[in-house]
Amino acid sequence: MHPGYIASAPLLYVLHGALALVSLLSGTALMVITKGTPRHMVLGRIFAVGMMATALTSFGIETAGHLSWIHILSVVTLINIPIAILLRRRGNIRGHAIAMVSNYVGLLIAGGFAAVPPRLLGLVLFGH
Repeated sequence: MHPGYIASAPLLYVLHGALALVSLLSGTALMVITKGTPRHMVLGRIFAVGMMATALTSFGIETAGHLSWIHILSVVTLINIPIAILLRRRGNIRGHAIAMVSNYVGLLIAGGFAAVPPRLLGLVLFGH
């Protein structure tokens, strides 16, 4: 790990990465805990807020002066999280679960592409 890249990164990039990490950790915990419990509801709220904030901050991060195709996942997240919440409120647990798991998968996909150098996460993880 190369923390020097984090120290010299713009604050928005660091915030975006921290929010993504919160989303990843809470989302991973949600995958393994019992559903419908108070713990699930608290972690679900943390995941939902974290994902929305991660998606919003992504629009301040550009590659070569423009947004990349990864930002499509941000748009999908900004639409999909409110839909997942609405589905839950309407009692559609299966639809809620599918929507939330798809958000988690989108996070993994975006994170995977962000981990490739010369992107900041790739540099932090692998150097160069």
